[in-house]
Amino acid sequence: MYSLCKPASCRILEAKIVPSEKFNVCHSVKSVSFLRTAGGSREGGGRRLTPTIHELRRVIAAAGVAMASSDVDGKDDRIARISSTIRVIADFPKPGILFQDITTLLLDPEAFKHTIDLLVERYKDKDINVVAGVEARGFIFGPPLALAIGAKFVPMRKPKKLPGPVISEEYSLEYGTDIMEMHVGAVEPGERAVVVDDLIATGGTLCAAMRLLERVGVKVVECACVIELPELKGRDKLGDKPLFVLVSSSA
Repeated sequence: MYSLCKPASCRILEAKIVPSEKFNVCHSVKSVSFLRTAGGSREGGGRRLTPTIHELRRVIAAAGVAMASSDVDGKDDRIARISSTIRVIADFPKPGILFQDITTLLLDPEAFKHTIDLLVERYKDKDINVVAGVEARGFIFGPPLALAIGAKFVPMRKPKKLPGPVISEEYSLEYGTDIMEMHVGAVEPGERAVVVDDLIATGGTLCAAMRLLERVGVKVVECACVIELPELKGRDKLGDKPLFVLVSSSA
């Protein structure tokens, strides 16, 4: 385990790189403990400052840890703006978890617009009929994409959240199982869909969403996420299904 000292321009007091065998995934909040912050700088009234991905990258780079690229052209300045607004919360919702928080991205209208614009540019000419959003943060990015490309938005929800008849798909978690549901009649055979979520870790929820759609004859063209944690190999779990991501990082 390595300890890094704080650079003058960074708000991180100390960072520790956790070996890969100590990765700890919390599926319900889509987070990972591949990096743990320690100490925590404070200012005015003892408020703890939490680092953004951009700040963490600067510290990680100093230790020689590789950062993977996204699926977007590396010359696109919009990616840097999006990445810089994603906050990382250490030890949430429990110790050892590093939570990737996109709520700070939503507070930046320019970064939020860049996120939607990049998704629209990706799918506007792919004849998409359905944008399927995975509960809950897929509900944030899916609807504006659907409106922009003229597709319908279909929510993919946890059990007992959707009224009326539903079809269900059980999927595995690290400890136990969960279920995803979709309204009967929400989609039709032959339609073309993109599945949207905020983050892909192990890929379980995206796979469940794809299976639901394919069971009723929908062609899943691609999955799209704002953030990817490639060390958890969720992309591999998708098989031959393409995955499009905006921000991708690994330790």
